[in-house]
Amino acid sequence: MNQKRSIKTVAMLVLGDFERYLCAFLLLSMVFCLAIQVYFRYVLNASLTWSEELSRFTFIWLAYMGAVLGAKERIHFRVTVPQLLLPVQYRRYMTILADFIWVTFNLFFAYVGIKQIIHLINFPYISPSLHWSMAYLYTCVPIGFTFMTFRIVEGYWKDYKKEGFKGLGTYLKIGETPVE
Repeated sequence: MNQKRSIKTVAMLVLGDFERYLCAFLLLSMVFCLAIQVYFRYVLNASLTWSEELSRFTFIWLAYMGAVLGAKERIHFRVTVPQLLLPVQYRRYMTILADFIWVTFNLFFAYVGIKQIIHLINFPYISPSLHWSMAYLYTCVPIGFTFMTFRIVEGYWKDYKKEGFKGLGTYLKIGETPVE
């Protein structure tokens, strides 16, 4: 019983911080590929064709997974002027509206990303050095936007469980006095 609990706890920690671990892995992979390329180019006077392409692919995936991590941690840059122009009691509604628009945007781009992957499966484009189908690389678009949406909704669910409806949209700390 205790072993099952510890396995479940470890699994929840890993899955809860999945984006953080994935971003760390992607960053280390990218730095490793670039370091190998520098070593080969400047020490051995030779170059690798695959390392630059792989580091580019890992950078793209890192950007999307970093955006997911930012959504989870609620640290994305946002325009807060509309909230500041409203009286304090109405600011949370503007935050909820902004996040709803963000979720709609994410779902639209996830849909467009899926259409692009289907297109790349039907009309394959192969990367020059690694000879990978670009459909694999483009999966970061729907995966990133879908996970970002999930993390936004998850944040609202946690707020609701903690404080009910009065806690929704209050995570954004933008001051207590309206702009005059």
